[in-house]
Amino acid sequence: MSGFGRSVYAWYAAVRNVLLPRGCAGCDAPDEVLCSSCRALFTQVCSKASPGDADCCYACSWYRGVVRHAILAWKDHGDEECDAVFASLLADSVVRILHASHVSTTHLALVPAPSSVSSMHRRGRWQMLPIAKAMARDLHGYGFSVVVRPVLQLEGVHSKSVQASNASARSRRIAGHVRVAEDLVDDGSLFIVVDDIVTTGATMRHCMDALRSAGVQRVMGCVLACTPNPSPDTKC
Repeated sequence: MSGFGRSVYAWYAAVRNVLLPRGCAGCDAPDEVLCSSCRALFTQVCSKASPGDADCCYACSWYRGVVRHAILAWKDHGDEECDAVFASLLADSVVRILHASHVSTTHLALVPAPSSVSSMHRRGRWQMLPIAKAMARDLHGYGFSVVVRPVLQLEGVHSKSVQASNASARSRRIAGHVRVAEDLVDDGSLFIVVDDIVTTGATMRHCMDALRSAGVQRVMGCVLACTPNPSPDTKC
């Protein structure tokens, strides 16, 4: 989306909000971006091991019900007002995870999960990038030294991830297509891959593998939600 197009959209959104006040992205409660009841559903800190990997990806909640509705409103219906709210929830989740895991580092590198070119054209932006930038501001407030490293790129992928029916299909869809776009120096920072949803964990694993291949030693994932899974590797 061009700068002019975004200006027009912002004007339209402002007029729309005056004429038709918005409702909560999760439950449609009036005059809320995400009401307190819906926000509370994003504070569960679920964890999901990446398939074939010892690393773990942490989620703010399960991808179902109100949580699913809110994420889809943001992701597929252009509800950009959710950016700051979701970033705050992710930042709070990171703080809780690091505290519970007794991780001592104060240096974090946030890596937005890559989007395909077709996805960015369809949605008008790289959706995880503004989330990562807003997270960095929130985490600075907690005393962390944070940089945003948008270094992952997804190339040659045309189908949507939801069109892949299982973990193997999803893994094949992106295998070899995630690359690190610049040289990385491991300065001891904990690299955190930030994404919206984890289904099988295949995309997250490929992102982590790409970072490790580029020389990163410590990496984890943090997402808004993960799909329920009866696997013993999934807990909340």
